[in-house]
Amino acid sequence: MNEIELRFQIPASQWPAVRRWVEGTGKSVATEERLQASYFDTPERDLAQAGFALRLRREGEVWVQTLKGAAPDGMTRLEHNVPLGAETPALDVTRHAGHPAGQALQALLATLPEGALQALFRTDITRLTRPLRTPHGTVELALDHGALLAGEGDTLRSTPVAELEIELKSGEARAVLETARQWAIERFGLSLELRTKALRGDLLARNLDAAPVADSHAIHWTGDMTRDDALHVLLRECLEPIVGNASQIASGRHRPEHLHQMRVGLRRLRAGLRLLASDDDIALQALADGAGRLSRRLTAARDADAQAEAGWRLGMLAAWRVERPSAASEAPPTTPIDVAGLLLTPDIQGWMLAVIGWLARPAPAPAPEEEQGLALVHQHLAQWRAGTDKQLKRFDRLDVEGRHHLRRRLRRLRLAMELTFAVPGGDDGGKLSRKEIEARARRLARVHEAAQRLGALNDLEVGLSQAREQLALAMARGDVPAAAQAGFSLGWLRPRQKQALDKAAKAVKAVKLSGGGKASKRAGPSTRRKPD
Repeated sequence: MNEIELRFQIPASQWPAVRRWVEGTGKSVATEERLQASYFDTPERDLAQAGFALRLRREGEVWVQTLKGAAPDGMTRLEHNVPLGAETPALDVTRHAGHPAGQALQALLATLPEGALQALFRTDITRLTRPLRTPHGTVELALDHGALLAGEGDTLRSTPVAELEIELKSGEARAVLETARQWAIERFGLSLELRTKALRGDLLARNLDAAPVADSHAIHWTGDMTRDDALHVLLRECLEPIVGNASQIASGRHRPEHLHQMRVGLRRLRAGLRLLASDDDIALQALADGAGRLSRRLTAARDADAQAEAGWRLGMLAAWRVERPSAASEAPPTTPIDVAGLLLTPDIQGWMLAVIGWLARPAPAPAPEEEQGLALVHQHLAQWRAGTDKQLKRFDRLDVEGRHHLRRRLRRLRLAMELTFAVPGGDDGGKLSRKEIEARARRLARVHEAAQRLGALNDLEVGLSQAREQLALAMARGDVPAAAQAGFSLGWLRPRQKQALDKAAKAVKAVKLSGGGKASKRAGPSTRRKPD
């Protein structure tokens, strides 16, 4: 069977209100049971890496063996349950042999040593459940409270569990989405959780506090795709980098790379949506606008991470220690940014739910043949090239803000060129020649190099701006040591900024965008859309 559900983390402040709602009143009253389970995998986590979760769970007086498959859209999972009776059973993966997920698991296990599966962690959960009828179907509300457990005795470790699951029992997936939007997000302010109990239990077993970063990889549409095919691929490939990394960030424990890859995913999604959206496609434009708003909201936090990780900063502090061995050599203090708080607002959670909703929607009715292809994306791409080309030609006259704006344009253009790399344009006759493929690869490499050089320049220019502010503040309060260090930073950064500017100018001059196709008037006001 396919399990359609959404899961939300519940902050302690909202637990009493959510519990009262799930308990219900009148005829619709919740039932409670204790669920104890052991989860199995190899020591190398082969099942988890392939998207499987395999468990034995005691549900009341009955044991159930369950296999779950991957969830490509954030809410649909393959699931196979095998009731086993009251006696404590041993694991037997052949119980799932007749199920698609079981067949995929058997194929994986055939490549592994015999007996590789082990019980790596367990759960002890009290679950409160209640059915809820909605205009679009019946869902089950499940309130889980308890712990994930790993180890024994002195090595016992635990992670608390407090989450709400909304699962479809009958009707349309829209029933889950609408219940989640109205209650979990708007009423209670809960946050989407893409990290399964299996993943979090595995982290506990390995004594890790953060899930692996979900990288945002390049996406390539193909010429045989319809617009809806391309949209589905785009949303599916951006889901984990955006919502998966957001789940980890919202937990309050993340690495800078979680945030970086989330913002790359947001930029990739926004560029793709802009390419696909016609002028009157308000829904896709709104989804793209939401990606842009979220990315901008996270900019300050990512900039702080980039500055802290900049390679030149360590060199600058080392040079300061040589210059003033007896002076303090600490980086200037910065105000911490509550990144998790930025993601927990109802508007952002609602936008992420909308992304999942688009993935879960039924296949649309076939569009007229002339509207099925991806011709529109090259019209938009040609417009973006034309707008970027104008800035490239006047690079020597751009100020710091202008160079930053050009960097954003080039970054957006690179993502768009990646997406459309394998999609023939109007002049390609429906098929790309080897010559055109090589030409596209050269243009893409040059755009990428220019964007990278401008990024390195921008980091140095941000560092210069911060040093100027620190110098002004130190002088205003009469802090001579701090003023000395800020003045040293300015002197150290200026020649490096000049070197980075020269390298950026050379890379920009190498970018050749002209001849990439003429912009079509039918593409409308896309040239007026702000770059990511």
